[in-house]
Amino acid sequence: MPIPNRSLKVQQTANIITKKISNINTIYRGGPSLHFYHRVRELRKGHECITSFVGCTTCAEILYATLLAWDMNNRGAKMDDFPVFQKALINSLPDLLLVESLVPSFKYNARASIIGALRAAYTSLHLMKTKGRLVSNSKCLHFLFPEVCPPMDRTNTLQKLYGNTAESPAKFTELLDFSYDVLSSIANPGQYLDAQWNTCETKLVDNAIIMMK
Repeated sequence: MPIPNRSLKVQQTANIITKKISNINTIYRGGPSLHFYHRVRELRKGHECITSFVGCTTCAEILYATLLAWDMNNRGAKMDDFPVFQKALINSLPDLLLVESLVPSFKYNARASIIGALRAAYTSLHLMKTKGRLVSNSKCLHFLFPEVCPPMDRTNTLQKLYGNTAESPAKFTELLDFSYDVLSSIANPGQYLDAQWNTCETKLVDNAIIMMK
């Protein structure tokens, strides 16, 4: 099922970004979730190649800890043990490398290749003991490739945009497309970034959805 009232929700999301996105820093949680988010971003920036990042035990451990801090081991979610988690990342490297190769030339108005590559990576990642995949994989892909993949969750992304929490690969790709439409409708979305929660353009979209009523 496509996003109901999609055009209206694109505009609503864009309006929140341009008018009040900085408010997320006062209304949203801090603590471990914010600390580990910035920590994993710093480590990722220090590894030009995804192979180096995934193969670094410290980086993989911080990625694991960030997912834990972002509620991926409670509310019915159950992550695999760390060695299984790191092996899953390594097994997905061919798909992750394809995403990485496309990031430098990515533009919001030329998105088909990156969406296809992200969907392949989404399909190959098996990070959880439980069956759910959209939340864990979108968050992991956001930490690895923040330029092209927003984090997604059930309470905000799925419930607010679709009116239900059912997940699917089709929804993942549609949510990527939705996010790119939001950002392409804003003149210079980078002007709304900051050093707290508004770290990158795809996170602006996630934050705006969190702020939706």
